[in-house]
Amino acid sequence: MGARQRGARADVALCLDVGPFRRLHRRQHSSLSRLDRPGAPGEDRSEPRRKHAPHPLADRRRRCGPAPGRGAMNDLRGVFIRYVGRLFAIRFVGLLAFFVIVLQMLDLLNRSEAIMAADGATSDSIIRYITLRAPQIVSQFTPFAALLAIVVTLSTLNLSSEIVVMRAAGMSVHKVLAPIGVVCAIVATAHFVFHELVVVGATERLAYWEANDYAVGLKHDSATRTDIRVSYDGEIVSAASAARTTDGVRLSGVVIYDLDEGGLARSITEAKTALFEGGVWRLIEVREAGGATASATRRATQEWPTSLNPELLFALTLNPDRSSLATIIRQIAQLERDGADEKPATTSLLSRFSKPMATLVMPLLGAIAGFGVARQGNQLVRASAGAALGFVYFVAENLMLAVGKLGVVPPMLGAFFPFAMFLIVGFAILLAMES
Repeated sequence: MGARQRGARADVALCLDVGPFRRLHRRQHSSLSRLDRPGAPGEDRSEPRRKHAPHPLADRRRRCGPAPGRGAMNDLRGVFIRYVGRLFAIRFVGLLAFFVIVLQMLDLLNRSEAIMAADGATSDSIIRYITLRAPQIVSQFTPFAALLAIVVTLSTLNLSSEIVVMRAAGMSVHKVLAPIGVVCAIVATAHFVFHELVVVGATERLAYWEANDYAVGLKHDSATRTDIRVSYDGEIVSAASAARTTDGVRLSGVVIYDLDEGGLARSITEAKTALFEGGVWRLIEVREAGGATASATRRATQEWPTSLNPELLFALTLNPDRSSLATIIRQIAQLERDGADEKPATTSLLSRFSKPMATLVMPLLGAIAGFGVARQGNQLVRASAGAALGFVYFVAENLMLAVGKLGVVPPMLGAFFPFAMFLIVGFAILLAMES
């Protein structure tokens, strides 16, 4: 705050403090007035009435005017609200930038050798990798940076007794946290928009580039899927890539595991290529092993009798982290039409909303770090407790999402149960601090 604001607050504080002196002066003036009444005992009428000396704070009281009312206190609270919101925003941006820089450097130490191993690789390949990888780090660590920024901001305000001043000015706990909540709502909205517009596309391009060994000058092909793995109709199918062609679909590097009723592999079929043409799958350059003797048989071509059609194959192998919301919705509709399990896709769709919403819970979980008597020596304990609650939330969120994608719990429960549970816990902590 500037010197002008500090001077104004000093005047306000002084105006607030002259109340006791004003009452003392009024009592003294009343007592002297009773002694100076005509006919009072001991009065000497031959002497002129003496004038009382002015009160030492009279000039200051006249300059300050009356004690500040509700309007001045509201202005003071507005200053506090803007101050807290600005502090939190600055710390959030600083912590997020710190995480992105450090984690990007560590990631480059692990990937730089593979990136530079491609033919014709230069520093432009490193820059391209950073531009594709950094958005993922930003999206992943935004709620974590918000949590630590809240803990640091409230701990600092508590240690400097600024929260005590706010409470003395009539601000409740939820009013102190209100500016942080507003900033978190803005961050959550920006996080959702940034993830849908930037992160999804960057993740898809990076995965395609990695699957092609960071080839220089490689153009992204959105019609090609890489690293295919799907379990359907008693078979486990894996392929290096899947691409749509003018006549159908082409799979490369195909391995098919035929399972029995106990889930064990009866036979393993490997093929260089699988083509879907005319409503039939055909394997090319086939090698099949299985049977009682586990002998290998080679064939130039062979039909693949399966009910797995190309549309269902692409729906089952769709990676939600690399797909837009509209694509995921179409995938769920395709799975429902084919009678396949749509719970993993539905859970992934709902998680696109629940993950940005995690930032909204952080002010409630980190609030415990800012309220309490700092001189009791428990500030570090409260800050650690606030951070620990946030860490537990992240663990519970990832656990429930994994369980939901496995189909053990309903998708809605898997995506939003941690948010609802910790929202209740946060409000309970807030009510306890208010009382």
